[in-house]
Amino acid sequence: MLTDPPVVSVRCVDGASLEETTVQNLYGCWRDFYLWVWQAYDLTDYSWDHAGISDACNVSQPFAKVVNAAFLINYALSDNYIPQWHSTEDYRNSSRASDNNFHGPFYYRLAFAGDSATTESSSDTRRILAEDRINLYCYLFNLGSPVNLPSERAAVMVHESWHHWQYKHGFVTHHPQCGSPAHDCDYYYFHGTGAFDFGQMDRYDTDPNHFLFHSPYQVAVEFHADLAEMSLPWVPLIVTQSARSIGNNRIDYRFVNAVGYRIGNPRPF
Repeated sequence: MLTDPPVVSVRCVDGASLEETTVQNLYGCWRDFYLWVWQAYDLTDYSWDHAGISDACNVSQPFAKVVNAAFLINYALSDNYIPQWHSTEDYRNSSRASDNNFHGPFYYRLAFAGDSATTESSSDTRRILAEDRINLYCYLFNLGSPVNLPSERAAVMVHESWHHWQYKHGFVTHHPQCGSPAHDCDYYYFHGTGAFDFGQMDRYDTDPNHFLFHSPYQVAVEFHADLAEMSLPWVPLIVTQSARSIGNNRIDYRFVNAVGYRIGNPRPF
């Protein structure tokens, strides 16, 4: 007789960074919001049972940390048209779990990273007789981890959702390798800030004469840039500075081709 595999609880090192507590203090323990995040980002998998789902305001645990990241995605940007790469609507629709124009349905789970202690996340697409998913690993939540930050976690959620966009539209979903030692990278497909109207980040054109496209690391970097430079005035400096720092690090090390832009430079229109 076939039986389900045993449930393995993932335990991360609980604790909150200063950025984490600063972000939560912007909205407090907002019950309607964390219930919305629980559903919109499909945090219903059993893996959240021992990761703070029953203590949704405890920002030292993974569940509330995902709520923090979702708050930045959904509320932090000014939506200043043209200077901003993409709109709140774009990042929200891409990162949320339900079936929409960006991707098919998936769910978020807290997962074991295997042999890697520094893997932040991954995506499982093309699952047979099972729903696709995004895996968030403890490196993204552990106290003392350099990426235990709501700004980075938000960008990771946007990044991983783009693998599901790739799958829906028939593109290869795995990363090419670059660097020495080899690591996951992407191609950066340059466009100006006016190339995509708000609400149309999911648009693409593979005609070489007017090519428009995004890779997963590219949408993450563009979110980092928008959070760093196009956030609302009340977004704390600690958030915008970390978004700029990590985003520029991605630009330096996560693209196969050289990127002629850094967060903080004048934006190409």
